[in-house]
Amino acid sequence: MNNSMWLLFLSFTCSATASAQKQTDACILDTAKDSQMITVHGKTIQEPHDLGFDVVGCNDLVILAYAGDRDNDVSANQLRQDENLKLFQKYSSATYKSKGKNICLQCMKYGDVEATLTGRLEVAAIPPNATKDQLGFLRDASGKVVGKAGWGHPVPFAKYRLVIESVSGVTARKLPKPSAKPTSTTRETVGRSRTTATPTPTTALPRSSL
Repeated sequence: MNNSMWLLFLSFTCSATASAQKQTDACILDTAKDSQMITVHGKTIQEPHDLGFDVVGCNDLVILAYAGDRDNDVSANQLRQDENLKLFQKYSSATYKSKGKNICLQCMKYGDVEATLTGRLEVAAIPPNATKDQLGFLRDASGKVVGKAGWGHPVPFAKYRLVIESVSGVTARKLPKPSAKPTSTTRETVGRSRTTATPTPTTALPRSSL
């Protein structure tokens, strides 16, 4: 087999493999049922009033809650208290404080927060003969409000909510202070940290840190 034929064969093989992987990489939310226990991997998304989760392979944002929170009926005893949970809560909530003339509103200390989460999935359903308006309220045929569907604040904009029971595989990137000079960023994981050599200007911070 000459070189040109060999390269053509390799190209075809790689293309077929990539196509097969893409076809099998379906969104796990599409087939999940309400109240189902599920494990997903993804990245946190900071919403103004909620913590969202971008699940790998899915377009819909998932709102996150913890077992034991007042707005769900999953017992706090189901939440596994370990180092992964502590790091996930730290990375997804820590913010820089305002100092002097530097006013900082929801300036996150960490970006690119990724983890594998296991918990109970809740799926918002629209009853027959009802419609959902732009504010997330359900209305009957006459237009009367009969409930709401979804999660989120101030309006229920998300179809899915995951009540977290355990966390694993947590990683995050330390962000520089908004007023600091360009500096290196640190990729942190459970039990280790790695400093990159590429400077990260404050003007290029992820959307979650704005």
